[in-house]
Amino acid sequence: MSRNFYYFQRQSGAVFVTGLIFLLALSLLGITAAKMATVEERMSANMRDRMLAMQAAEMALRYAEHHIRDNDPSTNSPKSIEGMSEFDTSCTDGFCYYGAGVDAPAKSWDTYCNPGCPINYVEGNVFRFNGVPYTAPALPVGVPAPTYLIEGIQKTPPGNTLRYYYRITVRAQGAKQGTVVWIQEVFRP
Repeated sequence: MSRNFYYFQRQSGAVFVTGLIFLLALSLLGITAAKMATVEERMSANMRDRMLAMQAAEMALRYAEHHIRDNDPSTNSPKSIEGMSEFDTSCTDGFCYYGAGVDAPAKSWDTYCNPGCPINYVEGNVFRFNGVPYTAPALPVGVPAPTYLIEGIQKTPPGNTLRYYYRITVRAQGAKQGTVVWIQEVFRP
């Protein structure tokens, strides 16, 4: 009997060391999983904010199109557009025109526009085109109103009369200040 007792006292603690190694590995795995979850949550929040900014920009683009097409004098807020009569090179009231046969600059917003120049999106504003009303929808909660410029372009296609085109540039922001979306479209009413 004394022999078995001596055998048990010679153990060197291998199970304890192995257990500590497994515990360390599991702790590292748990910390890594928590960090990955945090990063993924930030990524999804940024993606959501970008989508909010994109939705606001699309709403402002449709708003600007209705602004251009509005042909009812009773809905004259913002100012209606008739050809190029309200357009000038200093982009007064957000209407820019650089002259016949002159291409619009690539960065007209930065080059020509003063801080009060862009036109603001206004929720609930009503436009009418051939008697059909369009009411500007509400923006998502926490998203500031987007702004836009309308640049006039006049072209005379071969064998046709003078046509007017409008380049719309929209700047929209998400709920976070650093999330900004720019979209641009050439629109022919």
